[in-house]
Amino acid sequence: MKKTILAAFTASSLIATSAYAATPQDNVDHRGIYIGAAYGLLKVDGDDQDFDDEDNASRYFLGAQFNQVLSLEGGYIDFGNYGNSVFNTDLDGYTLALKAGLPVTERFTVYAQGGNIWWKADINATDDNADVDGSDIFYGVGVSFALTQSLALRLDYTRFDVKFDRDEIGILADIDNFDTKVDYASIGIQYTF
Repeated sequence: MKKTILAAFTASSLIATSAYAATPQDNVDHRGIYIGAAYGLLKVDGDDQDFDDEDNASRYFLGAQFNQVLSLEGGYIDFGNYGNSVFNTDLDGYTLALKAGLPVTERFTVYAQGGNIWWKADINATDDNADVDGSDIFYGVGVSFALTQSLALRLDYTRFDVKFDRDEIGILADIDNFDTKVDYASIGIQYTF
């Protein structure tokens, strides 16, 4: 029974591999409007050594690929709730970025991106809380692999620099400002129309 399952798996793998290899490599058109979603690991480091947290985050994006190199991408990311017992926040935001890609092959592209995030946070500290918002930069790198002419797999690494000023966190009077570095590594899928 195990040999039959192994043989069937091997045969299907060979057929799928040969079918993929037989597809023309010159039919991937990177231009157009695209949508996608990503899910990944979030790591947050703050000014306070105790303010380190890891969680998962989801992201949704919409973009326009102008040519093989340049695209403009907007999105929404939900960072969830992170922090420690003294200071924690529930953070989400909207992003706008310029992406510059370098096609290595017809299907494989490496890219860098940079842009702005407009965020909103629900901050909780000791016995007080506040709703604040702000705008900060982000930057990152990634790779994409075209599975078909319209469907691509993406791996991204992005750094968000979120800064809370004293007037935003007045509930913590002994802190002048609080900077957090949010690192986000994700895997996503993109569909180009």
